[in-house]
Amino acid sequence: MNVLHLLSWFPSPDDPTLGNFCIRQIESLPEDCHSVILSVYDDPKLDRDMAVETIKEERYTHVQIHIRTPKIPVEGLRKLWRKWRIYRTYQYGLKYVCAKFFTPDFIHLHVAYPLGRIALRWHKRFKFPYLMTEHWTIYQPQNDALFKGKLRRRVVNIANNAEVILPVSDDLRRNMERHGVKNRFEVIYNVVNTDRFTLAPLQVDRPRKQMLHISTLRDEAKNFSGLLRTLERLKEIRTDFQLHVIHDYQAPDFEEYVRQHGLSDFVVFHGRQTPQGVADFFAKSDFFVLFSNFENLPCVIVESFASGVPVLSTNVGGIAEIVTPERGLLVSSGDENALLEKLQYMLDHFAEYDRESIRQYAVETFSMKQIGSQIYEQYRSL
Repeated sequence: MNVLHLLSWFPSPDDPTLGNFCIRQIESLPEDCHSVILSVYDDPKLDRDMAVETIKEERYTHVQIHIRTPKIPVEGLRKLWRKWRIYRTYQYGLKYVCAKFFTPDFIHLHVAYPLGRIALRWHKRFKFPYLMTEHWTIYQPQNDALFKGKLRRRVVNIANNAEVILPVSDDLRRNMERHGVKNRFEVIYNVVNTDRFTLAPLQVDRPRKQMLHISTLRDEAKNFSGLLRTLERLKEIRTDFQLHVIHDYQAPDFEEYVRQHGLSDFVVFHGRQTPQGVADFFAKSDFFVLFSNFENLPCVIVESFASGVPVLSTNVGGIAEIVTPERGLLVSSGDENALLEKLQYMLDHFAEYDRESIRQYAVETFSMKQIGSQIYEQYRSL
């Protein structure tokens, strides 16, 4: 099978973790899926109009096309020029892929917008069918004020023209239908590399229990400020804990809050980590904490399960589909009193969870073999 992947979110030199969960799904595909990722992005360092870079990975080839950032003083004209240039460059990229690799059997679109506009145009012009994996939280009720008008109409049209939609949770499916998407759905969860995230021996004799949080720290979604406020209350009750924080972007405001509120001994920031570095932190953790206002199906929870680590999370998005009493605890979003209560429970009872069972659930549900075979079945149906 010859599959051309279009990723609305994809890693770039400036943001190497953006859309990395899309890449992991592609890496999970069987070897007889010939995959090419095509991406176009602005490169301010480029000394010419365009440059094509071909990166050969084990399971896919990434064709990256760099374009020079326009020097147009009027912002509106600059945005219009950029949209036109990106579209034209994707057209060039399609010709390049057909000449150098293959004519696609179909297109796999990862996240509806903005590259769904390209997939839809190629579907109408060249008759390429496309299927769509969706991760976007824009469909969640908390984002209804943003998801309206022209954007909503475009996204729904893109979704309705796909051959099949592969949301990462059943909750996401219901919310897409709520916005008018009428199509065939097959829920396929996010994937985890169960060879990298593995079970480590539990350390129960440490003076401080080790909690882990991983996110972008974008507060409107992740509510990290609420987690910090709760930890500030927790340290007045007990001091036998430490939260380790891995975050994609700089967090000077949160770091300053930790210093000013006497949390420096309890909250440690580690910045961005490599995939193996993230796995190493999970191996040293007693439990994982997420206090988000909205989510779909966070990869970090899947990674926690693959490491045999129980989870304390808010009950948002599709999280309740996988976080059961055998694998962790749930609280309502924004409920800091409940979070405080459950944090204390987890600090006292994390060792009672069956970590081998949690790990086995991850292997059977989210492993590359399982997710890859599910996506492959959808490919076969095309």
